[in-house]
Amino acid sequence: MKKLIGLLLMIILFILIFLTYFEGTSNAAYSDKFANYPGYKELIDALQKAHPNWEFEILETGLDWAASVKEESKHRRSLIQSSKTGPWRCSCNEEYEPNWYCASSAAVAYYLDPRNSLNEDFIFQFEKLTYNSDLQTKEGVEYILRDCNYMQGKITYYDTKGKKQTINKTYADVILETAKMYNVSAYHLAARIRQEQGTGNGGSMISGKYSGFVGYYNHFNCSAFGSTTSLILKNGLTYAKNQGWTDPEKAIKGGAKLVAKEYIGIGQNTLYLEKFDVVDGGNGYYWNQYMTNVSASKTEGATVKATYQKLGLLNKKVVFRIPVYKNMPTYACPEPGKETIVTQDVQTNGEVNIRKGKGVDQETITTLKKGVKLLRIEYAQKKEKGYYWDKVVLADGRVGYAIRDRLNNLSLQSNCNEKDIVLNNIEVRNGPGKTSTAVVNYIAPGNLVTVVEKGKYPNLNGENWYRVRLSDNTYGYIAVGAQNNPNITKYDEDSPDYDYVEVICTDGLRIRREPTTTKNNVITAVAKGTQLFRAQKSASNAEGYIWDKVVTSNGTIGYCVRQDKNNGEAWIKSLSKKKYEVDDKNANIICVPDVTPEKLQSLSAKIVVKNGDKEIAKDAKIGTGYTITVDGKTYTAVVMGDVNGDGKVNSSDYVKIKNYLRKKENMSVAEKLGADVAGEGKVTSSDYVKIKNYLRKKENITIN
Repeated sequence: MKKLIGLLLMIILFILIFLTYFEGTSNAAYSDKFANYPGYKELIDALQKAHPNWEFEILETGLDWAASVKEESKHRRSLIQSSKTGPWRCSCNEEYEPNWYCASSAAVAYYLDPRNSLNEDFIFQFEKLTYNSDLQTKEGVEYILRDCNYMQGKITYYDTKGKKQTINKTYADVILETAKMYNVSAYHLAARIRQEQGTGNGGSMISGKYSGFVGYYNHFNCSAFGSTTSLILKNGLTYAKNQGWTDPEKAIKGGAKLVAKEYIGIGQNTLYLEKFDVVDGGNGYYWNQYMTNVSASKTEGATVKATYQKLGLLNKKVVFRIPVYKNMPTYACPEPGKETIVTQDVQTNGEVNIRKGKGVDQETITTLKKGVKLLRIEYAQKKEKGYYWDKVVLADGRVGYAIRDRLNNLSLQSNCNEKDIVLNNIEVRNGPGKTSTAVVNYIAPGNLVTVVEKGKYPNLNGENWYRVRLSDNTYGYIAVGAQNNPNITKYDEDSPDYDYVEVICTDGLRIRREPTTTKNNVITAVAKGTQLFRAQKSASNAEGYIWDKVVTSNGTIGYCVRQDKNNGEAWIKSLSKKKYEVDDKNANIICVPDVTPEKLQSLSAKIVVKNGDKEIAKDAKIGTGYTITVDGKTYTAVVMGDVNGDGKVNSSDYVKIKNYLRKKENMSVAEKLGADVAGEGKVTSSDYVKIKNYLRKKENITIN
């Protein structure tokens, strides 16, 4: 008997050791999946330790983080409540729906960043939204709806004739039936109704008494949108009427069916994914989103968590699906208004120790003398160990902390003032480098920035960093990018590589994700007259079309067809001002003032410009009468306004016109063409006046 008991004890001990090992390796495996994404593993480890039965799936979206923030920040796509002001709102500050404003990129980034919700309070926005009878009970549904007066007891409602009716079921009964019917979480359905209709007595969308729509209900606010409250109600109840939702049970089951089919059934099977469409369920990305409220998934998740906690279910098996993105910032995106982020030049006012952390007990990185210039990138909000410790960047790119009292503010320390154009989606950071700095903005291709500092931080974290001024006069640092794939380039309106275009196709154009006309490839459509930035000309010749890579005004990047492949009819036109025009018939190249051989390079790489027998430099100005040889063919240069052929437009040119009109001087054919700046087909007094106005900067001289 003693041997048997001993053997049993050994077996039990072995099983316990095995289970402990198995659980430990299983738990570690969950967080190990996230090891390549900054900041995830530690947060998931903490949740796993507190809740060993929770499971975590990784959702690799394959999307670029900066591009996703830009897409989700488009106007009307993400809205913020009117109570959120300042940095929470987009700079347009427009109210798109009553009490709802366009959210800022900073607000979108804060809610979009999963790391801000990998905690006890908000993790449930990542819970998979399938029905689970072990977790989802009638008691739980009732708890979620406890302060929704309109969802208590048996269902009473008004029919289409305005008569009061009763269904012999409670709302909790209907929600559980619906959850089983469509395999959707009952708590999700209850929380969604609470989110859409609020607490208390509810509103007109579910009253059954709204004028013109008596007896119709829309508990999930399906298709309820508009710029006014009345329009929102009209659209939502029109949808309910078309669907035949003549009582609350039909409305709840019909709305749940839509959620199951159009969201959960195509992979948007968490609250987070219903707000942020970052999975391709066969219809692209970003647009198929149930709600515009940027914080909705987070608050609904908190409601579900409170229910689990109330019912003692937090330690049950729950499966969470956590999204990750490419090129995520090192640190989680901060809450707008609390980030204390700055980009300021400062100077030491005495000897200063730069330390690795906040406190005089922290290791000293270096000691600086009085008068050393630094970059401050974070402004301390409270004292740490007796001092305000501000985060600073040294000249070599190292980051540390300095006592604020030892720093004086400086004006902007600039070493250049250069207009550059953005070619890729890029982050703007409060300081140079990707470590210990924060993302403060995102810029899409086609935007202009002013470079105010370059060359100061080369090869920091493998990148060269420029300080730039954005269109809203804020400053930050951007990575220049690789030589073969630069993020920015010096802006040249004559560039053969990029320009701005206008859609001239009568029916408008489709912008596609890839240069192909295959199904499910259209991102958006733009109307005739829409202006686009063309980032790459002739990006592809797929399917016999010429495809250009373009960017819309709100940052959407895609491809459009340049012209009809059957008849050659143009569908877009360049908005760049013409610098020259080739007249093959008369062997002339007509130019605007100040054109150089360098600016004619888009004609051919083989260009020779001569003044008589002497070839001029690439950056020298071309004059009327010069010869331009392009691939062996020679043309005569005609520079509008340059009548005397000296390469300039000045008073001597209008004097020559005056003398010609008085028959005191003759002109060559090229000189007459250059003098006809008014475009009348001959030399007149209007040309004389226009050149005078050009010199006074009252008019421009263009190619007629």
